Amino acid sequence: ANGDIMIRTLCLLAGFGLFARQGAGLGDATLAANHLLLQLVSFSAFFLDGFAFVAEARVGAAVGARDRALFRRAVRLSSELAVVTAAALAIGLWLGGGTIIGWLTSLPDVAAMAHAYLPWAALYVLLSVAAFQLDGVFIGATGTAQMRNAAVVSLAVFALCAWAGANAWGNYGLWAAMVVFVIARAAALLPYYRRLDAGLARRDTHS
Repeated sequence: ANGDIMIRTLCLLAGFGLFARQGAGLGDATLAANHLLLQLVSFSAFFLDGFAFVAEARVGAAVGARDRALFRRAVRLSSELAVVTAAALAIGLWLGGGTIIGWLTSLPDVAAMAHAYLPWAALYVLLSVAAFQLDGVFIGATGTAQMRNAAVVSLAVFALCAWAGANAWGNYGLWAAMVVFVIARAAALLPYYRRLDAGLARRDTHS
């Protein structure tokens, strides 16, 4: 399990590293602006991680008890709260992110650049909730191999999109690739989620 999680984490770090590298190729101001926006994304992640941690504990208890109803309830309730929080964070970044950027930098060109791409950061936060929740579900269910596989697939998707997007549309394309990255993380886990749910259904039947 530790090996799987390490590979998964390295894939995520590689994705963010590639994002920074591609951004650096677009100029110093773009690199600095992207870094500021990633600080806002990271800050938002602390809130969403809380619901993923709850999902880990509740899903782990449900899977251990082989209780499909409890599993679905844990996923539903934690995800509903996470979605509402992600929406609030995204709206807050969209409306108030410019003020926060002003606190983080005194360089006008960097601030202007960060403000231009702020909606992409807000969109990333909004859509990242599915990946956070599914990570929590699979850690709770000890489905670390599935997380590893999904991370490898999503990294490959991101690398392709980042290269093509940055070359075609500059930083807009790069941020679009980041959004695709977090969507791909969740999409790659969905088939495994269905299998996990179906496996609990079979256990209910046998019991």
